[in-house]
Amino acid sequence: MNNSAEKTQPVRLLVLEDDTGLQSFLQTLLDSQGYQSLIHAQGKQGFALLKEHSFDLILLDLGLADMDGIQWLQQLRSWSEVPVIVISARGKELDKVQALDSGANDYVTKPFSSAELLARIRATLRQQQKTASPLAFANIKLDPVQRLVTKAGEPVHLTKTEYDILLLLVRHLGSALTHNQILQQVWGEHYQDRPEYIRVHMAQLRQKLEDRPSAPKHLKTEAGVGYRLCE
Repeated sequence: MNNSAEKTQPVRLLVLEDDTGLQSFLQTLLDSQGYQSLIHAQGKQGFALLKEHSFDLILLDLGLADMDGIQWLQQLRSWSEVPVIVISARGKELDKVQALDSGANDYVTKPFSSAELLARIRATLRQQQKTASPLAFANIKLDPVQRLVTKAGEPVHLTKTEYDILLLLVRHLGSALTHNQILQQVWGEHYQDRPEYIRVHMAQLRQKLEDRPSAPKHLKTEAGVGYRLCE
């Protein structure tokens, strides 16, 4: 009976946002979806709450009342892997890249629709739930032990680099990864600002895995940022 009770526990969200109007909007929106949320304007208060409570997801504004959101995120990542979706009016590519490189799982630019934000929340939560699940998306399956990939049950030959990129994307299914995140994980920490290293391999992955490589459904480009794997 305890296991059943645990399964019905609502998702808990911590929202750090200093705009009172948006606070009210987010509270109403999240309540309507059955989420439990705590909303505060200050980053220091957010840290205090994280030490006292367990949260499934954080919505983080970069312009907090008492500190910069990027600095808050960097401090968080020194001790916690709780998923973070940045919600910010800073819509430049550099801001998105900086947030993602600092550890954000996703980035939503203000103004955003309710449908978009809820979809991003669901996608991020699904990604967390699949951490211990078999590595798969659509009709593609990966066996990380044997380093095998199949599409609709048929084996697909990938080079080592192609496989490493795909495995990284699958493990972050639904999350945007920057060029530098991919470069560091696949090529090494000394590889920075060389997106051309990735581009050719992504094109090959699309040829091998997408039904329509010219209009990819799963291996998506995040313009100026990096790539995202979608189901």
